[in-house]
Amino acid sequence: MEFYNREKELSLMSLLDKSKPSFLVITGKRRVGKTELIKQFSRDRKALYLFVDSNKSIDILMDEFNRMLSEELDLPDYINVKEPENFLKFITSYDRDIVIAIDEFQRFLKIYPSFITQLQRYWDMKSDNCKVFLIVSGSSIGMIRKIFIEAQAPLFKRADNILTLRPFMVHETFSMLDEIGITDMQEKLDLYFLFGGTIYYYRLFEKYQCTGFLDALEKLVFSEFAPLKDEVRDILIEEFGKEHSTYYEIISAISQGKCSKSAISEMTHVSSNSLSPYFYDLADLLGIVEYRIPVTDSPKKSKRGRYFLKDNFFRFYGRFIYPALSQYMGGKYDPIMEKVLQQWQSYTGKLFEDMIRELMSSRLISEYPEIGSWWNRKGDEIDILAINREKSEVMAIEIKNKELTRDEARRILNSTSEKIELIPDASVMNFNVGIVARKIEDRKLLEDEGFLVWELEDLL
Repeated sequence: MEFYNREKELSLMSLLDKSKPSFLVITGKRRVGKTELIKQFSRDRKALYLFVDSNKSIDILMDEFNRMLSEELDLPDYINVKEPENFLKFITSYDRDIVIAIDEFQRFLKIYPSFITQLQRYWDMKSDNCKVFLIVSGSSIGMIRKIFIEAQAPLFKRADNILTLRPFMVHETFSMLDEIGITDMQEKLDLYFLFGGTIYYYRLFEKYQCTGFLDALEKLVFSEFAPLKDEVRDILIEEFGKEHSTYYEIISAISQGKCSKSAISEMTHVSSNSLSPYFYDLADLLGIVEYRIPVTDSPKKSKRGRYFLKDNFFRFYGRFIYPALSQYMGGKYDPIMEKVLQQWQSYTGKLFEDMIRELMSSRLISEYPEIGSWWNRKGDEIDILAINREKSEVMAIEIKNKELTRDEARRILNSTSEKIELIPDASVMNFNVGIVARKIEDRKLLEDEGFLVWELEDLL
């Protein structure tokens, strides 16, 4: 697979490269393509890629950096940068064009925290003749924020820019699938529900010559040498060590629909009062969990928040593989695969909702500044509630992952109209009611009745 998209990011990097010395931070969750972006940018430039391995001591790491720097720049033997300060002094005074990328930079917090404060000092004192474009990247989003973004961060305002790479959006993912030969809409949907917009998984899809969704399941997940067999476990072990099993439990609980602290606590061995640090790690460090509140609630006051997995593959793993992990690790794939196929339609209902919410939000945000879901304590829910308080307008939209008859759609629309009356202040606003489904019979008749109607193909 050729490098896909990221034109805006490459343009920014080129701009900074032309005005060296420059300092760029790239962050984003694992597998989102940070390293590939750096490699693509560095392809036709003199560049040095350095990886911070948390299992190495600072002495071993600096010895490795020194060797790579000496080889790449053909340095004479008397130049030695094995000490962190010598290394930083050298790269902040080097007067020839070079890109130096340090990947998983946040791990210095564990290995040698002084490296970060030393970088601050040397970057502030860098030579006017310095021709280095320094790129640091990291997948622990919360740690990068502590180093670069928060007011007391040691490298606050030192970077020229902070670039957050996000997974591909739905349209981008589908365009990429078109380019690798997957044109059937259902195949695209199923692959997106499995892998989301994480480019790494589609690279594996192409590398292993997968022909579609079922083939991807068999080759990439449910076989002895499947490259994603240990994906989730390895990530959790690398980040959290011996405690990884607790994170496993929490991910599995959320993926099975347990969204509140109390419900998650009941399904794990962690008390409700002790869950917050785990949620912080999963949300801010790994970037796979998000906390949502009803769109009408105040973030500081709401007590109706819910936790959701926003990484599709972690969600899949937590739902189907972790509960049967012994069976899975023992190579008994067929029963798990059968369960996946039996439950796929019901399982993907929430994923379909999330996808449609993303697509609709991008359409509506210019007219409705507040967009999200809404629910109350009694169990009433609206999939998308869009609010424009300035114009006193509300739009309520329900999402259904199936084809609907006219009567089914009308019942849903009428039910949604009734739910609006339950929303505070909605009664004094003008409101529209809509529905999104795969297909809707006689949609024109419903539109003539004043309802808003979208079918899947309208959005894709």
